Amino acid sequence: GRTDTGKLIFKNISILTVPKGVEVSGRVTSYGSDSDDVTVTLTKQGETGTAFTDTLTGVPGTAPYSQNYSFATVPAGDYTLKVEKKGHAPFTKKITVGDSNVTENVTMYLIGDVNGDGVINGQDLQRLYEHIKGENPLSVEALPLGDVNGDGAVNGQDLQRLYEHIKGENLIT
Repeated sequence: GRTDTGKLIFKNISILTVPKGVEVSGRVTSYGSDSDDVTVTLTKQGETGTAFTDTLTGVPGTAPYSQNYSFATVPAGDYTLKVEKKGHAPFTKKITVGDSNVTENVTMYLIGDVNGDGVINGQDLQRLYEHIKGENPLSVEALPLGDVNGDGAVNGQDLQRLYEHIKGENLIT
């Protein structure tokens, strides 16, 4: 005779769980035009393609402009956060997402605004001149702001280009 107890016994069962993820968010402060979009991208390191993108459209008011970005349900891992706006040096930072929300506030500066006061003027020209002469080197963060012509170096050509912009002859775009 056969004995059937009516019990089902499961062995070695794996259930896949989808990671819930956390929120990555923050505030972007920028200058320039109030109608230029700010693009925020969050890309998982080691993967191609963009994991998350947020386009912040123009805002009313006067500079500095402040806009919020937010990505919900970001799975754990290492990411590159990149923030871009026309006329500004792009902001890039590596961030690690774990099991709690991440807040990353970003301030972007106009290319040529080497002293970071929100305007491009003679003070920036003087500051760039001091850097080139070796008297007062720019910080690593300010170097992209001093590369006015975008050739990867900060030198006399950038000083000339900044001078032309301030005179209104050849505006930095």
